Amino acid sequence: MIFGLAGLDIEAAETPNWPSNLSKDEVLLACRYAAHELNGFPPWFPKLFETYPEIVGDFLLSEIREEILSGKPDEESNYLLSDVSWSGQWAWDRIAPAALNLLRTTDVGNLFNLGKLLTIVQGSSSVSDKDLATLAKLKSQRLESAEVTATWFAVWAGVDPEQAIPQIIAHLSAIANPADQTYFAMNFVTRLLGGGRSETRRVRQRFVTPKHLKGLFLLMQVYVREDEDINRSGSGVYSPGLRDNAQDARNALFNQLKQIPGKEAFVALSEIATQHPKADSRPWLASFAHSKAEQDADLAPWLPAQVRDFHQHLDRTPTNHRELADLAIMRLLDLQDDLENGDDSVARVLQRVEEETEMRNYLAHELREKARGRYTITQEEELADAKRPDLRFHGAGFDAPVPSELKLAERWSGPKLFERLEVQLSGDYLRDNRSARGIFVLVNRTKGRQWQLPFGALVDFDRLLEALRDHWNSISDKHPHVEDLTVIGIDLSKRFD
Repeated sequence: MIFGLAGLDIEAAETPNWPSNLSKDEVLLACRYAAHELNGFPPWFPKLFETYPEIVGDFLLSEIREEILSGKPDEESNYLLSDVSWSGQWAWDRIAPAALNLLRTTDVGNLFNLGKLLTIVQGSSSVSDKDLATLAKLKSQRLESAEVTATWFAVWAGVDPEQAIPQIIAHLSAIANPADQTYFAMNFVTRLLGGGRSETRRVRQRFVTPKHLKGLFLLMQVYVREDEDINRSGSGVYSPGLRDNAQDARNALFNQLKQIPGKEAFVALSEIATQHPKADSRPWLASFAHSKAEQDADLAPWLPAQVRDFHQHLDRTPTNHRELADLAIMRLLDLQDDLENGDDSVARVLQRVEEETEMRNYLAHELREKARGRYTITQEEELADAKRPDLRFHGAGFDAPVPSELKLAERWSGPKLFERLEVQLSGDYLRDNRSARGIFVLVNRTKGRQWQLPFGALVDFDRLLEALRDHWNSISDKHPHVEDLTVIGIDLSKRFD
């Protein structure tokens, strides 16, 4: 075998156009030699696969199938499946659909083989999340061992966490013995995040969202309790066991959440700090939420072109959604100041405007005139659900529009404006993942007009704006996908006191 492998190494290195001159029998003979390489595959084997993908792929599948069917329940076979899962990524896309079918038609109870097959299938782009979710759902409902069931639940959570996580919670609740609950939870979280000798470290990552990481972390805190953690510090050399790996994997859920930028992750961290079952840990956990708020508040460094742009024009071209929203707000505030305080204000003319569409046309025209190529404005651009925000700011070179909704304030009651702020702007127009910041613009034309707030008080225009801003701050956590919502008021009656 060693002489044969050495000969193939020499032939592959010295033969021009190798292996295109091989017959099918010679390709299969080379495959049999490659299967007995001590560590992974010979360096020439990926090229052989690239040249003869069907022959080599069928050989790999045939050997893997035989290895699965003849394997002993609790022993690693240490043959071809290990090599393919460890160093055969170049073949995964070709063999993964057949491997998925093998998993579908065969109950693979050997955890080593199951993990390696799942590594191939989950790491392949030729198997869809939907197909994986369908199989994982079916397999997780069978009466298998805790280890096998936990493995399939981890696969399911990786591709369809919205459906899988409630079923995981129900499965844990249905286990009568608390020790068995903990054992299942430890197996699940180590297979989800990886740990120890687990081979299922290529679980797909659809669960890596603030919502799902928060839910999984708090769930694991119930069954893999923090106050029962093993402290190995100062204890010398040790081999980590399932409990060590489980607590590391549980903590990894929290660490992944900390790395996600944005408000949704901040809200999730804040909720963990208030819901954590161990009261002593809550202040420490709250500090991470505060740190994230500080980090997310930092502005991105300016590019050299932006510095030059600002030096020349006292302005800069936005390069991301946040900068575009900031620029849109500044433009609207400039327009507000001009209408309320400018010597050549057209506020008196605008007081005679009867329709919101006319006011929207005026605002769009003024904002477009002040764009200086830094953004474009669209009016009533139709969204996928047929909703039409009054104005949308679009940046140059990135796709993250900022929606703006306009209301003639005296035409609306106080409670209705509160409802529009929450439902229409933050609920409808900001559902798009590209848009996380919006602007609510109110224009008041009538002097002395008052609005009744939802809790009963009568207020003028300035206090109405203040109440709307306070309302948004109070409900902001209910809309974690919305980074910020700015309320701007333009009082056309102000200059005629």
